[in-house]
Amino acid sequence: MIIWGDSVTKGVIYDETRRRYTLAPQTAVSIAAAALELDVINRSRMGATVQEGESMMYRDLERGLTADMAIIEYGGNDCDFNWQAISEAPEREHLPKTPAPLFEEKLRSMIGALSSRGIKPILVTLPPIVAERYFSFIAQRGLDSNNILRWLGDKNHIYRYHERYSSLITRIAHDCGCHLLDLRADFLALWNSAHLFCPDGIHPNAEGQCFMGESIIRAIG
Repeated sequence: MIIWGDSVTKGVIYDETRRRYTLAPQTAVSIAAAALELDVINRSRMGATVQEGESMMYRDLERGLTADMAIIEYGGNDCDFNWQAISEAPEREHLPKTPAPLFEEKLRSMIGALSSRGIKPILVTLPPIVAERYFSFIAQRGLDSNNILRWLGDKNHIYRYHERYSSLITRIAHDCGCHLLDLRADFLALWNSAHLFCPDGIHPNAEGQCFMGESIIRAIG
């Protein structure tokens, strides 16, 4: 199995003591790979968008990389914004890193390229975010939180916009007949999943990585 994704499938967590990002002791991918006895090539990169992922995937395929199946996990960075620019000019229009139509186009392109090579594509929905934590994390960067809130309208708008991209992933999977690993549904099935996320509100923590590993095992095994 090959994985093209971002920090979620990379296994990145936020170390609050050291105030820096690091890898979880056990990542969701390593847990699932061991349980399912899978050979995994993990091409995930922190901060990656679907545009970067598509370019990487085509390069990898051109050099002969192949597998039985491939996980595509993008969207969390694509739906993110330039918070510095918003802080400085909340009255202006601001677009996400990857607008939704382009996100859909790139995702469909990746699915088509894999399918044409006999590699089974698996899409992944986005783990939910803890909006209040993420808003506080953004404000800690020295930005004007009042201006950002003025542009957002309310803090939960971050959650809703993030959910839009996850819903888009679900629709594309259904349209293309792809297998869907619905991580979001697994998190939301819990009464409260906040304890599974880092202080930044967007990365699953070490426990969250273990939770995702079990989800992958159930979905693929």
